[in-house]
Amino acid sequence: MPQPNSVALVVDNPKRDLRGVVLTAYQLARKGCRAHVVPMYAQGYDIPLLAPDFVLLNYIRQSNEELARSYRELGIRVAVMDTEGGILSRKGLREPNTWAASLRDSGLSALVDHYFFWGDAVRKAFLQNGGFRPEQLHLTGCPRYDLCAPPWNVALAYQRSGFVLVNTNFSAINPAFTRSSEAEKQIFRSLGWSDAYITQWFRELEDVFPRYLDEIEAMAGAMPQQPVIVRPHPFENLERYQRRFAGIANIEVDGSGDVLNMIHEAKCVVHLNCGTSVDALLQRKVPVSLEYLNTDLLLDHTPLPSRLSLRPRSRQELVETVQGLVESRTAFDHDEAFAEIEPWFHRADGAAAECVASTLAGLPAGTPRASFSHAIRGGRAAPSAGQALQGMASAAFGSRLVGTLRGRFAASRKGKDIQSEDVQSLLDLYARVSGGPRYRARPARNRLTGMALSTIEILPA
Repeated sequence: MPQPNSVALVVDNPKRDLRGVVLTAYQLARKGCRAHVVPMYAQGYDIPLLAPDFVLLNYIRQSNEELARSYRELGIRVAVMDTEGGILSRKGLREPNTWAASLRDSGLSALVDHYFFWGDAVRKAFLQNGGFRPEQLHLTGCPRYDLCAPPWNVALAYQRSGFVLVNTNFSAINPAFTRSSEAEKQIFRSLGWSDAYITQWFRELEDVFPRYLDEIEAMAGAMPQQPVIVRPHPFENLERYQRRFAGIANIEVDGSGDVLNMIHEAKCVVHLNCGTSVDALLQRKVPVSLEYLNTDLLLDHTPLPSRLSLRPRSRQELVETVQGLVESRTAFDHDEAFAEIEPWFHRADGAAAECVASTLAGLPAGTPRASFSHAIRGGRAAPSAGQALQGMASAAFGSRLVGTLRGRFAASRKGKDIQSEDVQSLLDLYARVSGGPRYRARPARNRLTGMALSTIEILPA
């Protein structure tokens, strides 16, 4: 049975996801597969022209159902590795068993050939409730977290050290990539959340957000000599934090680069219901949750971060806890916290990308075919006139040029572009630290016109 020789890997947010995706692509290349790194917004235009054997999606929901169907129509096999697959809810649609059942009942499970999981707890839920066969479900861990383990953690450098890192998690009400909270609510509706739940969740987020900012300012004010860096979620608007903390001498707002680098050099990580509590734990840093701001709904929506963290019950206790961590006199049981995350994050041993690549390289290939008409439609069944125009322009002049032009008018889209030099620097790093072969990155080309695509392909050096 023929094995796949090409895989397209979709990247949601390059700031957060690119390193793990490129590491997976590097491991695929080492196994003889052609790997393509595809920006999420370009996938519908590029993948029908590339016709890979497999596409590895960053999620499967109603919002990308038409894309998945279009790939299957072209004989491309569909695999999924969720961008956010370990920090889940205790109730509602993001509870693992409910999530799995909703995919089954909506018919989305039938569009997926293979599914990769961060941890065994979710894999078991999908096996029991998702309508999948056991051979379709693969426990691999998350390649993004390979950067927390040797040898890949040599990539974790940041220009400062000794600071308290504050990570925020309010993209739903302070979005960077949608125009308003109402537009953000519509995204959640498209994922199947009820209006009642969304309304209550947004109301509680909006209530706690200003109080969260007040607590961070007060904490910094109580430790005037201690540097504090506030890092917004990659999907958040940076400007709101810059305005709020302008003029506070020991607070800096920095949303650049990857959060793993910042955590590597931080004294501790302060948060509320934020998945970076896991990122901190994997680097043996201590997460601190502002638990006295939490609500039952917010906690149920994302319960794991609190369980992993120290949980001060007041502003004074927050300051005392953080000062104790800065001075290395506050105790924390890392082993107990690691036991909490293992069902959700597998081993986190630096081998997830290699495991994903080995699995994909060993699966039966599809029967892919390229399609100019699918590329023009951008993976949609019935595109709007504007979408069809963009598809025609991308097919004729290349999605890279069209994407660059569009980025001049939509800055949020530009933040999801991928440059070949960034992929190349990661490939060089991975070759150097692993002692493996070198590869080169370049924009992929439209097979029909030769024009450059937004996708980056990886070739032998």
